[in-house]
Amino acid sequence: MTSNRSSRIQQQMYTRERRGIFRSNEGFDTIAVSGGLDTGFIKKVLHPFCVYDAPAELAARGEKDEARYPQALHLFHAEMGQLVLGRSIYQAADFTGLRSAFFTHNYIMPADQAAEAVKDYPSLLNADFGGSYDIEQGTELPELERIPAAAEARRPASPASLLASLGIDEKMFKKLLFAVISSVVTRRKVFVALDVAVEELSETALQLVGVLYGSLPYAYRRAFGFLTFSKEPQSRKGIHLTFVEQGSLRPNDRSIDKDYTFDLASKRVTNVDIDLGKQPYLSFAWSNLDQPGRAEAFYVFHEQMLEGMDSQRHTAIASCHELAVLYQIEEGSDSVYMQNRVGALRSMLDYLAPEGAVQSKRRLAELFRGGFQREYELVKQGEMPDPAIVKCFMEFEALAGAALGSDLLGYLIRSLYEANQAKSRERTEAYYALIEGSDSVSKPFFDTLLRGGKTVELFFPYMRQKFQEIVRAEELVKLAHHWSSQHPVLLRKAEFTELAAGQLAEKLRHDAEPVSAVNAVLDTVDRLLAEKGRIAGEDMLLLMEQLSYAANVFLLTELNLEQTRQEAFLQIGFLAHPGEVREWVARYSPQVQSTANVMLAAYRWFRDAEPDESIFGGLSPAELDRLQQLGRRWLQKDLEPSRFRRLVLAFYRDADTGLIEYGALLHYLHLHAPNRETVYLFMNWSEKQRLFSRERKLEPGYAAAVVAYFKKYDQDAFKNRTNRKLYFEQAGAPLQAAYVKARSELSPPIVRWLRRNRKAMVWFATAILVIGGGLAASGVFDSGKPAVADITASNPAPSPQERTNKIEPQVYARQVEDSVDGEWKPTTELVFEFGTEAECSAFQAGTITLKLEGGPEQTYKDRPVQHLCSSGAASSSTSGGQQAQNGGGSGQPADSSDSKPGSTGEEDSAQPNETVGATPPVDTPPGEAAPPAGGADGSAGGTSAEPTQQRSYQAIVSLGEMVDVGEISEVLVNQKIVEYIEK
Repeated sequence: MTSNRSSRIQQQMYTRERRGIFRSNEGFDTIAVSGGLDTGFIKKVLHPFCVYDAPAELAARGEKDEARYPQALHLFHAEMGQLVLGRSIYQAADFTGLRSAFFTHNYIMPADQAAEAVKDYPSLLNADFGGSYDIEQGTELPELERIPAAAEARRPASPASLLASLGIDEKMFKKLLFAVISSVVTRRKVFVALDVAVEELSETALQLVGVLYGSLPYAYRRAFGFLTFSKEPQSRKGIHLTFVEQGSLRPNDRSIDKDYTFDLASKRVTNVDIDLGKQPYLSFAWSNLDQPGRAEAFYVFHEQMLEGMDSQRHTAIASCHELAVLYQIEEGSDSVYMQNRVGALRSMLDYLAPEGAVQSKRRLAELFRGGFQREYELVKQGEMPDPAIVKCFMEFEALAGAALGSDLLGYLIRSLYEANQAKSRERTEAYYALIEGSDSVSKPFFDTLLRGGKTVELFFPYMRQKFQEIVRAEELVKLAHHWSSQHPVLLRKAEFTELAAGQLAEKLRHDAEPVSAVNAVLDTVDRLLAEKGRIAGEDMLLLMEQLSYAANVFLLTELNLEQTRQEAFLQIGFLAHPGEVREWVARYSPQVQSTANVMLAAYRWFRDAEPDESIFGGLSPAELDRLQQLGRRWLQKDLEPSRFRRLVLAFYRDADTGLIEYGALLHYLHLHAPNRETVYLFMNWSEKQRLFSRERKLEPGYAAAVVAYFKKYDQDAFKNRTNRKLYFEQAGAPLQAAYVKARSELSPPIVRWLRRNRKAMVWFATAILVIGGGLAASGVFDSGKPAVADITASNPAPSPQERTNKIEPQVYARQVEDSVDGEWKPTTELVFEFGTEAECSAFQAGTITLKLEGGPEQTYKDRPVQHLCSSGAASSSTSGGQQAQNGGGSGQPADSSDSKPGSTGEEDSAQPNETVGATPPVDTPPGEAAPPAGGADGSAGGTSAEPTQQRSYQAIVSLGEMVDVGEISEVLVNQKIVEYIEK
């Protein structure tokens, strides 16, 4: 919707008549209009302002004099930018003469004229309006070039005099002006009740509007709307300031509780809560009331400075504050600048930020340069500038393109000097950070600084701080490379190289993995030089070489070998060149040379595929000891067979004192090997090594160490069938002899005595056979085999024949799935096998104890027993147990040959080829044949007479958890041993 189709000013008149443009009968309507106005604009925009409510005071007394009624002059800006200026006046009688009415006359100015018209606001406030119109003359009004002026223009009163007469002091004026400015950009309205007679209300309001107009920048005038009289406070679109009749601004009126209200009669102001001390524009406007020329000059400045800025900035009160300050600084007010130096400079930069603003806003650019000169003078007088001020100059330099030039470099150097003199590390770091962050200033500044004489002293404390802030050594190399690339003059300053190398060593000193850190440094150096190629130059190559050298020197002189991991140590590249290393370390102290000897030997020890004792050549006893301690620490985490050769070297000694510290070696294995089997593997491996055996015999010291190992650390080793089969039986003759001796010394004392006294042994065995046979025949005692406690407690005493043929119970373990807490889980169960149904039925679990190899005992109490004591049930269970363990099976009873009844723990640990149950052999020197066991014919010692043993009855006990079956060595029921077999 547009107001007109012409570029000229349109008119519209509205009153009560016999007919109108939009109605054919009598009533209020538009009665005349210019041809360029749209119908829609008239109805929707103009008609709402064609209204007049007579003042309550005059209506109450029935006043007939039209001149006493205040005119309602309104001015507002439509949505499309048109300016509407109009007046509504009271009429005592309409065309009938019988009732009162009002007459409204509006001028509508096109938007392109309105923007400039507000600058000449007095002409708007002194417009001439029509007071009546004869519709018989026609309904079309002429279009105008300009708004006609009144025959007698109002003479503007002195602002100060007018405000004083209305009781408006400085504080009240600032609040009123703030409310008007705020209303332009918010939805709040301003309602003012003047303390004047109602007849004078409109005229006085118009004069006050003139004062306010004179205090508003152009951007506000282009939006500002007012109404000089309204009976009640009403919110109208486009109207910001409304003057109302006295008494209409009632307290607690919810319709206006969020608006600004000024009841000047009672001095009551609402919703204007501001700190007037922080409103520079309001103070500036107050000072301009009697200086309209200065005010208008500021509005021109305001308009220019806002070019290119966001549209919201044009009507932001913050812009008024900032530009008022800058205008006063431009006028030469140093005090205004000194009150907020950072704020003033920052404001200038803000308005210079739009592209091309430095050229288009030359006044402001010159003003900024003036601020810089002020600040430079202050620094020359010994002041340390606020870093925020320095930052402003850095940003201006980037905007203006080196506009400050060498003056800025001098300013920065002088600022650094003052901070250095004051020992202000915080200010120094802040200045350097700003300089380094500016692409346009950084390089020329540092080049200038480093070319100077004493000024170079300002740089190295900062560079030291930069290096100290770095955490990792390779990052320090990158930083040194960056600075020397940007400023090649540094490459020719020894202080820079020394500083970088010293700080590099410091980083390495505090690194948890110094070897890895050094390698990262060397890789970084190689990469940086590769990136630069030939462009790097000799000076850069020299710097990088010196940093690499410093890193390697650190490893040589300061590396803590005792805290270095083997993997990291083997990454030290220079150790691969022992000749060069020895030439290199010749210049250092004997302590460093000794460390180098240890490092070179350690490198060969753990790098060579098959190291031997030649690695120790040339080492002093102290160096050898240090080296071997280092090797022992590295080896203890990975004692696999592939490392046995390296392990031996950790306990090597020369021929005069014994080639190897055998006892210490085996003790070390005991402490650090992952399991005992590793020790057995080592023993089997060692008997084929020249340092452990000679002429098919173990070194005496080693043989003694093996025996001592078993006696001290592994007394049950020979009782384990798996150990015997996998390790001890696989040993050669030299090691077998040591095993025999160790097992012999681990036997019970009576057995060892009998072995030493062969005749007594024969006599003792004969006596046992004779006496035992007689007693057994008479039934004095049973066979003496291990028994399960209370298994036959409730059974009647067996007959002599039953006792003679009694089969002892035995037990084996198997893995099955069982229901545990409502879920099927893997578990272990024990299967007890009995020779008679009675023994099976009487069995109760009681307390079951499992002895595990290499682990603690495990005890289970009162576990439920499943009795399978009929021959059919037992056969079925046996079959199921074999399937559970082996994935299938015949279900036949286990072969008893692996664990014969009547065997003892000592007999079960017998030497290979010894017959179980035979007379214990006497000690036989290595290499001599042992006497045959058993009878004179070498038979199996009477075992052929033993009846076939069948255990066909079973009782099953579930342990309720998983147990490693292979680790079970013994089963006890109520503290008595039950023979354990493996299936």
